[in-house]
Amino acid sequence: MRFINSVADRLLEKVAPTVTADAGCIFLYSTKDINGFCPGNPLKVRVTTTVYYDNCRPKVTSNC
Repeated sequence: MRFINSVADRLLEKVAPTVTADAGCIFLYSTKDINGFCPGNPLKVRVTTTVYYDNCRPKVTSNC
């Protein structure tokens, strides 16, 4: 049982800072931009979505 508690404590140390940091982020707005075509398929466009937060860095995702 002691082993399980120590593993749980180490996992919590790694996960807890990211959870508390994301909890403080306040969504402001998001933008979508077209950034060319997808590799291998010239008929699909690559869309980049940027989500802006009040007190966190923007998060950028791209998909086809």
